Amino acid sequence: MNDLQPGQRFSLPEGQGISVRFDGRDASRLAVAAITPQGQAIAFDQIDHGQWALQSLHRIGKQADIIVYITDDTQGGFASYAYPASLQIGSDHYRLPAPSEQLAAVIIGEIYTRDGTLRIKVSNEGYTFGIDAYIRARNFTSISIPHRKRRNAEQTPPLGPDHHDSRPSGSTIGTGSGVIVGSNLIVTNAHVIEGGTSFFLSRTRTFVTALAVDELHDLALLQGNVQGEPLPLRLAAPLWLGESIMASGFPLMDLLGGDLKVTTGNVSGLTGGMGDVSRFQFTAPIGSGSSGGAIIDEAGNVVGITSASLAHRDVRKRGSISENVNFGVKASLVYELIAAAGMPLPDITVLHDANRRSVVNRLRDSVVSITVLA
Repeated sequence: MNDLQPGQRFSLPEGQGISVRFDGRDASRLAVAAITPQGQAIAFDQIDHGQWALQSLHRIGKQADIIVYITDDTQGGFASYAYPASLQIGSDHYRLPAPSEQLAAVIIGEIYTRDGTLRIKVSNEGYTFGIDAYIRARNFTSISIPHRKRRNAEQTPPLGPDHHDSRPSGSTIGTGSGVIVGSNLIVTNAHVIEGGTSFFLSRTRTFVTALAVDELHDLALLQGNVQGEPLPLRLAAPLWLGESIMASGFPLMDLLGGDLKVTTGNVSGLTGGMGDVSRFQFTAPIGSGSSGGAIIDEAGNVVGITSASLAHRDVRKRGSISENVNFGVKASLVYELIAAAGMPLPDITVLHDANRRSVVNRLRDSVVSITVLA
């Protein structure tokens, strides 16, 4: 078996198929596809545990990426965990180079045509944030990824826009909130932008693009020409039970108007549902459209991002009543998302001015409304 090196190129024999095999852990969570520059995804067939094959290279055409990806990346994990990996073309066997980073989607080869001959360039690069990040990088607006497993509805439903996929392209499918956390960087919830193809800031109509999405922790990082002041993330001091907080965002804009709303409450639990340590519970009232907004301490430092509210209907079915049981994603996850996306790390120098009027005025320059388009 020959060892392949990143960047190595060689010709592909005519009329042959191609097979990829993964022998590491998590191999059962992978799928392989060839994706053309036009956004057509050609599925490889699974022929064995961790082994995928395309019977004929003719199906690819003149150019395509061969990409391996986690099919259920909302549950975490990386395709690189499934290495070592091997490639078979006809009767020839090769050992693929392993990625040097943790990637949830890996381009193992780039197929192209030169002088009428189909060739392959070996690669081991990809995307930490999975196949969705690849789709965004290629600007594919409509593509069906084979074997993809989408997340199931949560028991604590998010508060983001009510998406209707049947709406015509370019129409508004919902709104949510976001927080400026760095130069031209906005954090919001993954579920706020889910199903959308483009996004703009409602007040200035400035378009922003999705830079990174972490569906597991329900966070998304947007980038664009943003006017406003970043809010600092509070990382050095942990949340404490009973701590006073304020929630800010743009709930129910069609009923309550497009101005910023701020509510007060306290930290009512240090974990989310089922003991999830990446989230916490708070009591400040929120509503649909609040998702992605800032949860701040008394001095205006971001301690979390509004994410979800308890499903009251399900609780009532159990004979109970719940009031203001809401969930936020901790600020430390925002910091990690920005770092993983390779962007400049945000300011963590905490604010100390606890004058309520000054704190709320800062929010006006830092919390934005996001419109999502089909």
